[in-house]
Amino acid sequence: MSASPAQDSLHPSSNPYEGLSSEGLPDALRLGEPVTDATHAEFLQLLDVAVKADDAGFLAAFDAWIDHTRHHFEQEEQWMEAMDFGPRFCHANEHKGVLQVCEAVRNKIAEEQEDPEGSGKGGLDLGRRLVGELSAWFDNHVKSMDTMMVEHMKANGFSLVEAGAA
Repeated sequence: MSASPAQDSLHPSSNPYEGLSSEGLPDALRLGEPVTDATHAEFLQLLDVAVKADDAGFLAAFDAWIDHTRHHFEQEEQWMEAMDFGPRFCHANEHKGVLQVCEAVRNKIAEEQEDPEGSGKGGLDLGRRLVGELSAWFDNHVKSMDTMMVEHMKANGFSLVEAGAA
């Protein structure tokens, strides 16, 4: 039995970023800085792919979101360092905390998949609950931490340029 086209669009096979754009970012999360807005749109799009993934595709979708988010957070932290942004350590610590939780849940899911009869149960349910909660965390993070970062950027004449792939 083959997957329907709708299912295929939820589970990108080779490139999790294929087909993503900056379109669809809610107005309430637009900060008026194009690189940041596009990155935030991708964050939400990949999170939505994880939310909609079936059980077999959840870990791959979650991994794609984690990979994007790791790069996203590292890029913001580099910008804040370059701008000597005062609250950068608080901002970066929030990033670190979210990634630590996500990595721990991701590892629990992987462990459960490797040994379905083992003691580590509930990882997939925990992962689904986490991705369901992340959009609310992100909404708050953008409206507080990222807004301050972009306002500082604009007030001090900084312009962002996304680095090319290594």
